[in-house]
Amino acid sequence: MTGPLKKVTVILLVLALVTMFGFGCAEKEEGVVTITIGEMTDLTGPASPWVVSGHLALMDAVQYYNDEGLIPGVKLKVVSWDTGLNPARTIPGYDWLRERGADLIESVIGSDGVILKPFADKDRFPVFSLTAEREMTEPPGWVFCLSQQSDMVMVTLLQWVSENHWDYSQGIPKIGFQGWSEAHTVSVERATEEYCQAHPDKFEYVGGFLPPQGTMIWTGEVEALKDCDYIGVFGSPAPAFIRDYRAKGYSATMLDPSTLPTAQRFCVAMAGWEGLNGTLSASSSPVWGPLPIIDLARDLLSKYRPGEANDIIDEGGMYGSGVLYSVVIFEILHNAIEEVGAKNLSSQAIYDAAANYKVGGPLWEGIPEWSLSETKRYLTDHILLYEWSAEEEDMVMIEDWIPMVTEWVTE
Repeated sequence: MTGPLKKVTVILLVLALVTMFGFGCAEKEEGVVTITIGEMTDLTGPASPWVVSGHLALMDAVQYYNDEGLIPGVKLKVVSWDTGLNPARTIPGYDWLRERGADLIESVIGSDGVILKPFADKDRFPVFSLTAEREMTEPPGWVFCLSQQSDMVMVTLLQWVSENHWDYSQGIPKIGFQGWSEAHTVSVERATEEYCQAHPDKFEYVGGFLPPQGTMIWTGEVEALKDCDYIGVFGSPAPAFIRDYRAKGYSATMLDPSTLPTAQRFCVAMAGWEGLNGTLSASSSPVWGPLPIIDLARDLLSKYRPGEANDIIDEGGMYGSGVLYSVVIFEILHNAIEEVGAKNLSSQAIYDAAANYKVGGPLWEGIPEWSLSETKRYLTDHILLYEWSAEEEDMVMIEDWIPMVTEWVTE
């Protein structure tokens, strides 16, 4: 292992040790209430290149809120649990975080939110997931999703492609799907198949190919999907699959419902700009775009990580997304505290504030009016659309805030 991947691995191992033993040891201050955020993420496993910058964003946002006193009378602290992308570590992590005083949990990996939902609902304990899928949001419970629901994003991509990208004088395009067989990916693949079955005039579905989690050899999947016009790709294995698919000379356009923009540098290292060229990626968080919430992310990098700022920006959009999601959680906490007082903060108060939350104010200028409610458990209702360009060596935004398709199968 050489170059940037070796550097990333070393950094992740150090972070894992530091977060397990170093964070959350703030001194008690007289008259100040400490609120503990339990973070469940992957710092050392296959998803770490995507999400470790989000961990840094959470830590920086916590320090910023504490330094500036943005929640009066409150200090925030973080305790972190590294799953290593091993679902067997999800429930032990839930118990470990709560034992260490977590008032809520921020869950980063999609499958963790699915696993946690019945436990959170039974314990009436708030979990904020940075990913969203139907199993987390229906029926509405104690898991609140701060991003787009991934099956809806995939279907929105498919509808946009059918209306704006494909030339139907060439016939009906063939589409397949690739990813690991884990809960979050399975839900996106299922939505892809359902949409194609409901709209046979728009797509011919070749099939979904979901080997076990951890698979990194794609010979069979590449050959099965070689004649596709489009391929839905999702999760950690996407860059390696794209690399192997392009190495065989196959030309399908990749459709990515939000995975790749968070780890741009890693994806380029794996698949190259030529391999990624033409890929369409959706995102509900602007990738370093000129918006106040993203300007705040840049400011935090300059303030707390000046020597790393350029590297973190070059990694992709996860740090900016992490700041956005952190601010949502902190605003929900602030709203709950304004309602009941810091000393009376409870799981129910956090739940009530989350179920009535909507973005607003100067920090959210340029962002649609996203909201949660008693019945709606995913925050974002729109996506941005990017195209990967080998010529520009960048992701180029081609559509601004597309409303998400929420229903695609008629009874």
